[in-house]
Amino acid sequence: MPLFILDNLRSAFNVGSVFRTAEALYPAAVFLTGICCRPGNRKLSHTSRGTYAVVPWMYFNKAADAAIWAKDSGRMLVAVENSEDAVPLWDAHFDLSSAFMLGNEADGLSPDIAEMADLSIYYPQSGTRKCINVSSTAAVIAAEIQRRIWLESSTLSI
Repeated sequence: MPLFILDNLRSAFNVGSVFRTAEALYPAAVFLTGICCRPGNRKLSHTSRGTYAVVPWMYFNKAADAAIWAKDSGRMLVAVENSEDAVPLWDAHFDLSSAFMLGNEADGLSPDIAEMADLSIYYPQSGTRKCINVSSTAAVIAAEIQRRIWLESSTLSI
């Protein structure tokens, strides 16, 4: 089961949107950290369209604690960042049950969890700003996971 770790997202709308993305990828889970709002928030509830009720989620005060939990459960930690060592999403080798760590809208990932990552990936963009919304990035990652699951299942049945 893929996992999205949201590192201090400010926008309740982004958090709600990631819940919807996780539900579309079901089964997938969401870990909320720091200042992320939690289910019960009106804006999150509206944007998530109730998906928080079916998507497994947990809250951690610190993003590092969420990353440690994910690592201890056997997941690969994947930082989603435009860093120098990041690999394009399409070329990245990650497990389908990896924990994808998505950073704050303004500050990106906290340095402490970025350092914990087993792999850093980025979504290749042709625009000049290279600043796609964090919840849109989660959706792109989910689409790539679905594509890989589909490819894996279609090769197994041949």
